[in-house]
Amino acid sequence: MNKVIHELAHKNSIKILCKIARVSRSGYYKWIHRQEIQTPKDIEDNNIKELIKICHQKYKGIYGYKRIKI
Repeated sequence: MNKVIHELAHKNSIKILCKIARVSRSGYYKWIHRQEIQTPKDIEDNNIKELIKICHQKYKGIYGYKRIKI
């Protein structure tokens, strides 16, 4: 719900959007300013994603998942 409020915030009042969504304004602002805590698994997954992207770009998108996995 907070994403919807965030997307509509440039056209509408945050106060009204929060009231419609039944979300407190303080909760909405806390959601905006929160920091994602990354676990070692998240970091490893992000590293693997970057390697896959590099491989995909290197071979101009012609490699399938089996070759990339190897």
